[in-house]
Amino acid sequence: MHSIRTAASASLVALAAAAGATVASAVPASAASVTTVKAVETDFHIALSQSAFRAGRYIFVAQNKGQTTHALMISGPGIKMAMTKDVSPGQSAKLTVTLKKGAYNIDCPVPGHKALGMNVNINVGGGTSTTSSKNSNSGTSGGSSAGGGGAAF
Repeated sequence: MHSIRTAASASLVALAAAAGATVASAVPASAASVTTVKAVETDFHIALSQSAFRAGRYIFVAQNKGQTTHALMISGPGIKMAMTKDVSPGQSAKLTVTLKKGAYNIDCPVPGHKALGMNVNINVGGGTSTTSSKNSNSGTSGGSSAGGGGAAF
């Protein structure tokens, strides 16, 4: 009887260890290190909830606090064009991306909105990354560029 109990205990320990190893390996190490960034969109401005960025996974939550439809698009190293669906006033949408070291453009791809100031450039690095924005219109932030909304492909 003692040997049956010992064998059963050993089997349960082995099974539990195997199950634990399976569960642990199914969850990537980077899953715990996802950063959420709020991107508040108004007419015609994008305000990010943080200004320093390190390489890693991010969830951008685009919140439309404007009076017209907006969206959020990110392009840069390794990302050609990641974008949310159109976001109606008062609504929000999420965009999950992995940012690598380098320069990224975050803008509203709705035609004409980028040129009106809905453009933010960020630099992703080791720890001294910042956002930069340029605009000739007072009261808004973001770069202006010739042409309609969206990034060059």
